[in-house]
Order: sequence, then C-alpha cells, then structure tokens
Amino acid sequence: MATEVILPRVDMDMAEGKIAHWYVKDGDAVRKGQVLFEIETDKATMEVDAPADGTMHGIRGEIGVSMPVGEIVGWILAAGEAPPAESGPVAAPDAHAEALPDEPVAQAIAQPAAIAAAAAAAAAPLVAEGGLLRATPLARSLARQRGIDLATVRGSGPDGRILAADLLGGAGAPADAPGLHLQWLRTGQGAPLVLIHGFGADLGSWRPLLAHLPATLPVLALDLPSHGKSPESASVDLAGVAAEVLDRLTHEGVETAHVLGHSLGGGVALALLQQAAVRVRSLTLLAPLGLGGRADAAFIDGLTQAEDESMLKAVMGRLVHEARWITGSFVATALQQLQRPGRREALRTLAERLLPADGPASSLHAVLAQADVPVHVLWGREDRILPWAQVEALPPSVGLHLLPGVGHLPQVEAGAWVGQVAALQCGAVGSAAQA
Repeated sequence: MATEVILPRVDMDMAEGKIAHWYVKDGDAVRKGQVLFEIETDKATMEVDAPADGTMHGIRGEIGVSMPVGEIVGWILAAGEAPPAESGPVAAPDAHAEALPDEPVAQAIAQPAAIAAAAAAAAAPLVAEGGLLRATPLARSLARQRGIDLATVRGSGPDGRILAADLLGGAGAPADAPGLHLQWLRTGQGAPLVLIHGFGADLGSWRPLLAHLPATLPVLALDLPSHGKSPESASVDLAGVAAEVLDRLTHEGVETAHVLGHSLGGGVALALLQQAAVRVRSLTLLAPLGLGGRADAAFIDGLTQAEDESMLKAVMGRLVHEARWITGSFVATALQQLQRPGRREALRTLAERLLPADGPASSLHAVLAQADVPVHVLWGREDRILPWAQVEALPPSVGLHLLPGVGHLPQVEAGAWVGQVAALQCGAVGSAAQA
C-alpha cells in the first residue's frame, strides 16, 4: 500500500501551514529520513522527512498555499506498487507519530552531504526559487528590530536559510561564528541528547554527568547567550532564546534530539518544545524555570556581584544541600567566567529579561499539558533557588521525581539518578561511561 505523505503539525497550536519549498519531484527515488519539503508557519520553519523508502508520486502540495494539518501532499510508492486512487484530505493524525519515525535518525552531526549543501548555499541566490526568502522566526524578528533587509543577507543555514547568527555579526553582514557555542561531548549513532545549562553556568558544567550516561549515547551541550563562549543575545524572553538554540542545532545538522535542561535551561527547553515539538523526542527537566515560580533574587544578585572566590563560594553554596559539592575548582571556574570583559553586565541584563523579580511573564504549564513526548521533571526537595512547590500543578502525564537531600543541582548531587532517567528517555540504557 502506498505511504501517504502528509502536512504534519510542527507546533502545538498549529491548525494549518504552507509548503515553502519542495526538495524532490514526482518520480524521484527517496529514502526514509530524506528531506522532502519545508513547512513555513507564523512561528517556525521545519523540514519534513520521508516516512519510507520508495518513489515519490502525486505531489500536490502547492508552494505558498495554506492547507490544513493532515492534508495529503503526496505518496511514496514501493517497488512495483500501483499509484493510489485520488482521495481528499484526511483527518489530522497524531503529528508526532508521523513526524518522528520509530527508528533513530542517522548520526545527528554534519555529514558530508550536509557540508556540500552548506557550500552550495554560499553560492546560491539570496532569494530562494519561487521568490520565497527563507529565514527563521528569530532572524526575522532581529531584522525588524535592526532595520535589516533580509534580501541582502546571505543565509548560512540549510539551503540558504537565514539564521539569527547571520545578523548578529553586524547589520546586513553574516556573523563569523554560527551563533551559540556548541560542543559535542560524545559522538555516536542516533538522535543526540542536548544539554542546556542554567543561569551563570556553561556547557562545561555537564561533564561530570557524562559518567552517568550510557557510553553509546551521543551528547552535545551548548552555551546559552551571554554564557561561556556564546555571544550576547537580543532575545527578550525564553522563546527568543529557544529560537537561537533551534538555529544553532539546525546549523549543526541536528534535526531531532532528546533535550535535558536545568533551571533557566529547563525553561528554554520548554519553550523549545512549544516552538518545535516535532524536533523534540523527549524532555528531561531539572528544577525548570517557566512554571510560575520566582528565582531567588539574592542568588542572582550575588552571583553577578561577587568579586572573589570567598564571596562567590558563599553565593554558590545556596545551589546545593551539602556544601561539599562546591569545590575550589568549581568556584574558580565560575569566577573565571564572571571575569570575562562585559560578562557580569551581560548576565545582569539577561536576568532582568528572563528572571524578573515578580516571576516569569507567563507560565509554560500549558506546554506540558499538550506534550506528546515523554516528559520527566526532577526537583530537589531542598532547592532554595526555585522552590519545588510549583510542581503541584503539573499534569499527570509528566513523570515527577522529588529528590530528598538535594538542592538546585540534581545533576551534581544526584547524578546517577539524573543519568538513569535521561538514559531511559533516550532509549539508550546501557553501561555508563567511566569518568
């Protein structure tokens, strides 16, 4: 029986969308996982993969024309298979069952084909075939803020898509770096685990957790804006930061991933799920921001004002239940990050935008209520930075783990437990890597 190719739901409140670009045509041989077309909505752009091997047939999704979720836009025929009878739109299916294949995606790092595509994009015209200019939502927002004509910007994303990083390097000029700093902590086959750190940390803070994750699981981490080696951000809310993360993952060639976020990074992970649910396979949240609670203002102020190791150690002591976890090297590394030129001011600005004293501007509880992927929340009962009481409003579909004797850093104080939950989420249970 011919395999239907449908217009999937790429964010939770999407009722309709339009195809911005077809990568194949009728008669083309396609492989499962190969990109077939690109969807554009008001919030996001997304590439849709082939659900099966075969030959493309009966393409009827017109470029630039809105259509309902679940609309059949073509078929894939197996060898020797007859074309199906024409039929109309079908009821909208479970978008994630269609968009996320049962088998893991191929190795989610840039492959030779992706490298070749990036090289071709550098020489491509600024406006895509058919007059459509492709840019991520954050890139469009930045362009409006800075008065930049996107038609003059050379996009560095897949097939010339304009990313936020292409604008952050200066008005109308591509950035030298691809946006947020990213590092593969371990490579391997399948969808990777993406680690998003909390306020004042960086991607290096995840290294101890590697000892508690299966050695075969690919893991990558990135520095949030104004943290680690990442540049400052123009984003004013969690959604904007999530869009920057999406840009960076797209630039890296990562199309789907499991996501683990801590504190501020947990809020970003929730916003990521809201914007691009089809790209998130599972969500593991450690004391996440964004569920209505207020972050400890004294900690935020102390972190950005501490001038030496003794002052910083006292502030960082609020992160844990037992002081022994705040080692000298832990404090020295944090102080080194704070002493980078402009870093303290950048963190203060970010805190004012994302961690206001009266709490987040909106709660992301609704995102969890609508999530179609496995979600687990881990919270320390002794957390003094983001109290765990707000979990009482979590939907019953969310797995909740309240950890006794643990503060705001479950990945440090209960690393083995966090690693076990993350591994189960990724379907990669096995022997952990040795420290």
